[in-house]
Amino acid sequence: MNIYKTATYLALFTAFVTLSPTLAGNTDDAWILNKQGLYKISQGNPEGAIADFEKACRLDPFNDTALSNLACARNNLGVNYAKQRNFKEAIRQFRNAKAQKPEDISIRLNLLSTLVTIKDAGGADKEIKELIKLRPNDSELVIKAAIAYQKIENSISAISILQEFAERFPNDSKINYTLSRFLYMNGDLTESKYYLNRSLEINPNNEKSIELLNKLNREVSLENNTNTFSGKHFELACPDSFSDEWAEELLEQLENAYEEIGSKLNFYPEQKAQVLLFQTNDFKMVHDLPDWAGGVYDGKIKLPVPANSAAIALKGAIFHEYTHHVIYLASSGNCPIWLNEGLAQIFENDSDNIPDSTEDLFEYDEKLQSIDDGFKSSPNRNTAIRLYKLSFNSSCKLINEYGWNSVAEILRLLSIGKSFDEAANEALGESKETIESRIIAYK
Repeated sequence: MNIYKTATYLALFTAFVTLSPTLAGNTDDAWILNKQGLYKISQGNPEGAIADFEKACRLDPFNDTALSNLACARNNLGVNYAKQRNFKEAIRQFRNAKAQKPEDISIRLNLLSTLVTIKDAGGADKEIKELIKLRPNDSELVIKAAIAYQKIENSISAISILQEFAERFPNDSKINYTLSRFLYMNGDLTESKYYLNRSLEINPNNEKSIELLNKLNREVSLENNTNTFSGKHFELACPDSFSDEWAEELLEQLENAYEEIGSKLNFYPEQKAQVLLFQTNDFKMVHDLPDWAGGVYDGKIKLPVPANSAAIALKGAIFHEYTHHVIYLASSGNCPIWLNEGLAQIFENDSDNIPDSTEDLFEYDEKLQSIDDGFKSSPNRNTAIRLYKLSFNSSCKLINEYGWNSVAEILRLLSIGKSFDEAANEALGESKETIESRIIAYK
């Protein structure tokens, strides 16, 4: 009864507002302020525009145009703050914009992206759930949400929302493919193949699906002769010809890598890493790699194991590939190849005893970028050896000049979207030219 009276009173008040000459004048003033705000936007003054739009909304709370313009202006200002890496202010602007225009998906995605960038897992989870509730049948949105979960190391939730959508919309090829890829990365080959086949039934000519199916078939063919072992931070699959004691010794080495690499790079992954070991011939069958490749990291750590190898003999390879895993997560996949490969070699050898001086292989016209360009050009064995040496030398000099804490800070800055030049400048307080001159010593 009280609720009904309140609603009636508000309805009468609304009618009174419409008839009031004073408030009618407020409506006109609100439109003037709205136009003034638009002009300030065109002049590159978003803060001034927001102030005008807010005044317009206070004068006329029913002016949807002014409210929409206010939300858009806040969203655009948030984008600018995010580009400047002022994430706290960016989030404030996005949240205000969301409150003013809750149905706008682009605003919500901007907020989610920023929360993922700063690794705010709780905040990102909350935004994802609100997004899915708002658009439960939007497959593109579900995929973006799953990728966001993956970036904050929550693969269980990523897979869960994809599975729920795939069951409701079984004929969505892209959802089935994405789910298959996530399951593959999580080590569930059987389920991965099931959803991949569903995707291929709908879209049989998709090249990415065909490529993944071929990889799956090669790995599944070996699965029956594989044993799995679970450690604190790793899931290990290895040929059943290796004893349980051998596998446990290898898990111990992996845990040592987790501690040593984590302590120096200041990053400890929360989810278990997937580690797959193959007999050497099986490894070559599964992976079409150059003859000089001694392992691969593609989200999983994959290593060939020569016959009758002792577990300790794999220590260097384990540390090398696990370094790639940590760097990928710590930098959000944004680390230059030379630093990635250089650090992997340092941990492969002895991260506590980095050479003070290393062989100089740079030509006079070469820069650090030349290493990355070389790796991307499908090098032969001799070229690859030189590129690895350049990576190792440069990374050793970086650490000897600036220390491990600076390298960890560079990786953190890379993870929020900065280029290496920007990250190094901010972490080390020196120009790109100065940093490069200290890292490179020409022949």
